[in-house]
Amino acid sequence: MKFEINNTEWEIEEVEKDKMTCKSSEWTMGLTVYMEQKILLLKGQPNMERTLKHELTHVWLYEYGHNQHNENKKYDYEDVCEIVASSNDFINEVVNHYLGIKSLYSCDTDKNTECNKKYCHINGGECMMTDNIKYAKRRANEY
Repeated sequence: MKFEINNTEWEIEEVEKDKMTCKSSEWTMGLTVYMEQKILLLKGQPNMERTLKHELTHVWLYEYGHNQHNENKKYDYEDVCEIVASSNDFINEVVNHYLGIKSLYSCDTDKNTECNKKYCHINGGECMMTDNIKYAKRRANEY
């Protein structure tokens, strides 16, 4: 499966153990290959979702300029919280797409410019949902 982040296309592949070329551990279940913009996941593993989230975190950090190969760089508690908060939607969106899970949100019909509203509840239809988070209805105090 392909996905895009920061105007760069990446690909996720499930591969056999012999394709997991990583010198760090024989227990490697996922690998981010930066030069090829690929995430390799060990085929048939029991922790596919968690491993994919882990590898997507590496991708997010890389794409947004957080050098992961500088041993002197240390992330404090607030850094980690900010990284999680900033990357959460991206990671969950890619994971859900990869696993075939389609999230639905209450639709804000004023924001939803892509829908033709043919089946929308405002036109007597049944639809009140969207699968695009940017058109999701928010609480009044959120922007």
